[in-house]
Amino acid sequence: MFDSVLGRDNIPKSRLGTGAVLSVVVHAVLIALVVYISTRPKEEKKDAPEVTFVAPAPPPPPPPPPPPPGGSKKVKPIEKPKPVKKPDTIVETKEEPKPEEKPAEKEPEAESEEAGEEGGEPGGVPGGVPGGVVGGVVGGVLGSPTPPPPPPPQNVTLPFGAGMTRPNKVGGAEFKYPQEALAARVEGVMIVRCVINESGGLEGCAVIKGLPHMNDMVLRTLATHRYTPVTFQGKPVRVNYVFNFRFVLPTR
Repeated sequence: MFDSVLGRDNIPKSRLGTGAVLSVVVHAVLIALVVYISTRPKEEKKDAPEVTFVAPAPPPPPPPPPPPPGGSKKVKPIEKPKPVKKPDTIVETKEEPKPEEKPAEKEPEAESEEAGEEGGEPGGVPGGVPGGVVGGVVGGVLGSPTPPPPPPPQNVTLPFGAGMTRPNKVGGAEFKYPQEALAARVEGVMIVRCVINESGGLEGCAVIKGLPHMNDMVLRTLATHRYTPVTFQGKPVRVNYVFNFRFVLPTR
C-alpha cells in the first residue's frame, strides 16, 4: 500500500539498496572529516620578532680650553713628604759654646754744618732773634708790626679790585636816545670798559657789549664824564673800570 503511494512500486529494489549504501558512505566520510578537523592540533602562532632599542652613544666630551696667551705656567706636582727613618740608637752630641759676640759700636752721628740756635724756628735766617716769625726782616725787633706793603707804582694801570674806592660821577653830559634807537625801540644793558686816570677822567673807552644805534652816542657822552679818582692805600691810581649802563625807553 505505502509503496504504491510513494511511487516505489515501479522502482526496482536493487537501485534502492545502492542509494542507501551511498548515503551511508557519504555520512561516514563527513563524520570522519569532522572528527579529523576537531582532533587536529592547532598550529602554534609564530612569535612576533623581538625589536631591541639601542640607546645612542653619548656625545664626546668638549675639547679642553686653549692655554691663555703669554705661555702657560707649569703646575708643579705636590711632593709627598718622605718618611724619616728614626735611628735605632740616639747619639747625643754636645754643642760647642759659641764665642760671645761683641755689640757693634755705634758710629758717631755726623754733626750738621750749620748749628741752630736754641729756640730758633726751622728755616729761620742766620742771626735772627729767637721766637721770630719765618720770613721776617733781618735785624727786626721781636713783636714789631708787619711793615706796610710798598706803594703802587706810578703811571701803571691796575685792575679794579679789593681795597680800592669806587668812583662816583661828578660831571658830564647825560645820555640821550638817538632817533634811530627810538624808532627801533631799543632797550637793554651796555657794557663799556674805560681807564680812569688819577684825576678822574676817562681814557680809551671801548664797548664790550653794545646795543643797536647806541654805541656812538654812548662813547661821545662818556668822553665828557668826570669821576672821583680811584684811590688805593690813600693814593689815586689808574685803573681799568667796567661800566654797566641800562637803557629804558622814555615814557611819553
